[in-house]
Amino acid sequence: MFTSQPLFQTLSGRPSSHCATLCELPAGELLAAWFAGAFETATDVSIVMARFSPGDSSWSAPEVVVDVPSRSLGQPVFLVHPSGELWLFFDVIEGDGWTSARPYLQRSQDLGRSWSEPELLLDYPGLMFRSKPLILGHRIVMPVYDEVLWQSRFMTSDDSGSTWQLGDPLVSPPGNIHPSVVQLSDGRLLAYLRTGGRGGTIWRTESTDDGDRWTTPTPIELPNPNSGLDLVKLAGGSLLLAFNDHPKRRTPLSLAVATENEVWSRRRIIENGAGEFSYPTLLQAQDGTIHLVYTYQRKHIEHATFDEAWLFDEAS
Repeated sequence: MFTSQPLFQTLSGRPSSHCATLCELPAGELLAAWFAGAFETATDVSIVMARFSPGDSSWSAPEVVVDVPSRSLGQPVFLVHPSGELWLFFDVIEGDGWTSARPYLQRSQDLGRSWSEPELLLDYPGLMFRSKPLILGHRIVMPVYDEVLWQSRFMTSDDSGSTWQLGDPLVSPPGNIHPSVVQLSDGRLLAYLRTGGRGGTIWRTESTDDGDRWTTPTPIELPNPNSGLDLVKLAGGSLLLAFNDHPKRRTPLSLAVATENEVWSRRRIIENGAGEFSYPTLLQAQDGTIHLVYTYQRKHIEHATFDEAWLFDEAS
């Protein structure tokens, strides 16, 4: 079972769309958010959201959920908070480019239908979001990165997000950003990292203390063209990775499957045309369906759905 459709066809006055994120609400509703405007870093770029309810055949009309006049926004990430609130993290460019962006947070008590005013999370120019947070009982682990130094980091909170601790930077020769993290069956945290510079391969790191300390990043055999990726652990125990399977181009967009030994033996190509198919975000819903959203040629956000059986079906 595999299906695919755009979240929308066009956005009036917003020809460029990029960097989608995804979450599932308690009743099974999906929310997607991304940034859209004239082009990346343009001063009209806002955070836009759409909703997909169980039983619907299409997404709701996109709506702007964050807009800061004369400022460019980006990198939205949802957190369905244990309190029942919905949190939305994002960045606001306050000067010239992403190196001046600061991290913000806004909250919703009605599952994204209305929002609080944005609040500055940390006064740290260049601290950026991209990947989904991980909730470990009492702890929230939020992947972040430093756009200035091109180093991944992790924020952790042990008081439900009232305060945050910023961990040490993860340093690798080509630079790394966009850490995507999962928890393995033995309790270790595993994160895959986007390569900096001109691209090359994905890097990895792990933690044995719930994200306080991380091993020195090392490269793996899978390519990365300096582009976003996403890693999830499926209900069946496998690891699923969405990435651009090329060292220099943001095409093809592929899926790879492995056990926790990280031997990536199964691949699926999702898009293989010319241009850009990038910045994937994965989510496995409560009913087992796997959802994938990604940038389609910077023009719209595509939504694909499939299940674990499709991943392993040799005939499909």
